Amino acid sequence: MRFSLGAAATVLLASRAAAKAVYAHYMLGGVSRAHAQIDVDQAKALGIDAFAINIGETSAGWALNALEGLFAAAQKSNFKLFISMDFYQQPDINAFTKLAQQYVGHSAYLRIDNRPVISTFSMGGYNVDQIKSWTWKSLADVVYFVPNADTAPGYNDPDSFVKKWADAVDGFFGWETAWPGGGRQPANVSSAVDSAVMRAAHGVSKTYMAPLSSLQFKACCGGHYYRIGEVNLPQRMQQLVDLQPDMVEVLTWNDAGESHYIGNNWPETLTGNPEITSYSSNEVWPHTAWQPLIQSFITAYKGNGKFKPVNGASASGAMWYRTVLTTASCNKPSAWQSARDSVNYAIIFGDDVANTKIRVTTNGYVLSEVAAKPGLNYAAVDGMRLGAQKVEVVKNGAVIMTAKSTANVDNNPDCYFNYKVVGFK
Repeated sequence: MRFSLGAAATVLLASRAAAKAVYAHYMLGGVSRAHAQIDVDQAKALGIDAFAINIGETSAGWALNALEGLFAAAQKSNFKLFISMDFYQQPDINAFTKLAQQYVGHSAYLRIDNRPVISTFSMGGYNVDQIKSWTWKSLADVVYFVPNADTAPGYNDPDSFVKKWADAVDGFFGWETAWPGGGRQPANVSSAVDSAVMRAAHGVSKTYMAPLSSLQFKACCGGHYYRIGEVNLPQRMQQLVDLQPDMVEVLTWNDAGESHYIGNNWPETLTGNPEITSYSSNEVWPHTAWQPLIQSFITAYKGNGKFKPVNGASASGAMWYRTVLTTASCNKPSAWQSARDSVNYAIIFGDDVANTKIRVTTNGYVLSEVAAKPGLNYAAVDGMRLGAQKVEVVKNGAVIMTAKSTANVDNNPDCYFNYKVVGFK
């Protein structure tokens, strides 16, 4: 049901506090049951509360089988899932009705205020009355609806927009604010739009779900572009810990096509897509080394705002870099000019950082050596050269942790702007 704008503010504020959680966007492919279980268990171990299952195919056998397997895995591990209707793949909202009716009552389905959560990718061009009509007719309005609204007309005027939509939705989900706007020069991600929309949403007793992501690089399916990813992830982590939105959605667990995955890109989900696996396979382009950063972020966001190393370690983090320089003579993606030739890292330290330094080396040349501080440390260190890359943690003059490149920077003709992500050992 929808609450009127005059409903008791104390109840709704309590609801927002209870909704504080972290989800991960999960692209529905033909994932096997065994791999679905691995995904669920890995996500839960990081502190992720649910997968937002991006559904664009609503009737094919592979999609229905995969969805059934994911719900079975979630039920087994006491994890949650919810539907995210992808209106770019399937623009007809009524095509989602049967699936929604089938799964919203499942024990593994995510609920807020005892109502099943449904989200979207885009608003699909639907207006307020059309959305209200669908939720009433399909689910008797017993739904917690949090659509991705930031490409909808009027979103750039948050106060007017949220008032217009307040009677049809329960919250608002951003997407584009996970990265800087496209451009031809380096830029930092900003939380200004998130802050404005969240303030407006709270003003009408609605929630706001903010996005968190690393980069975008796509070289398939008619798209070829890059959105800056140098230190976008740790910058955004700090922003969201400071902003404290009601919910956060990680973009994504497994979107191989756009390269912003932190989980597994299983081969059975990418069958027939060799152009995607060429730049985002588990074996050659893993991003799982980002997971300790996500885990620390979740703890800080849900807790006291302080980043701490995970699993009792003295430090945890990752290094990442591209294997091509911006000066390479190859078929570069659009907006490649926004990229930096940098060795990037994020390291989270405990309180004991006495005589501890972070040293960055490119092809044997020391680019940077800086003192470590407790909590989150990150940098994009410019000057990356062809050859091997390395980031070291040095304490009392001795190397105690190292992240070494898994492939040299070699300006290869593939010209992939995805990142090699390497953990510390």
